[in-house]
Amino acid sequence: MKLLHNFKKHVKDNVLLYFALIIVFMIGISSGAITINMLKGTQKEELIKFLDSFFKVINENDVDNILLVKQSFKNNLQTLIMIWFLGITVIGIPLVAGVVLLRGFVVGFTVGFLVKELGLKGFLFSILSILPQNIFLIPWIIASSVVSIGFSIKIIKSRTNKSNKFVFLNELTRYSIVIGILFLISIIGILIESYATPMFMKLIS
Repeated sequence: MKLLHNFKKHVKDNVLLYFALIIVFMIGISSGAITINMLKGTQKEELIKFLDSFFKVINENDVDNILLVKQSFKNNLQTLIMIWFLGITVIGIPLVAGVVLLRGFVVGFTVGFLVKELGLKGFLFSILSILPQNIFLIPWIIASSVVSIGFSIKIIKSRTNKSNKFVFLNELTRYSIVIGILFLISIIGILIESYATPMFMKLIS
């Protein structure tokens, strides 16, 4: 109950930040979808060839789920470290927003391209193979980004308001623990991406 109370308080205290980053994510999705129309014919052909070869590999080979877990964990851990580090630099606030924007762009471009080029098959592929893990990965990135930006704002306030009690080491420890706990959300997405998604991919392909 205390954890739920703290979570509700966190969201309430940072509602504007959440709203702003969700808007940034939506802009990323829109930008990714629009970019598809700017692709040249040769670029589209190369992407389609890549998709064809990807589907063939999925159909003809057994998926190494453990390898996928390791790779996905590594990629998301790198994102976590980047968001954490940017939070303690202060000047990294716009870069944290850039991480959210880029993730939105990738999702928008991928889904848009699949639907446009593969029609119903692309839509099903997006729903079953892209959406499930992102139900957990996207909230994790947005929540971690909010915490990161919030920490940067605390540092700024401590420098401009000398009466503000801010013990950097204590706050850094608390900040790191929260970021680490939030990473647990991504673990669910990683497992879905590594075990459930390949199964759906084979089913669709």
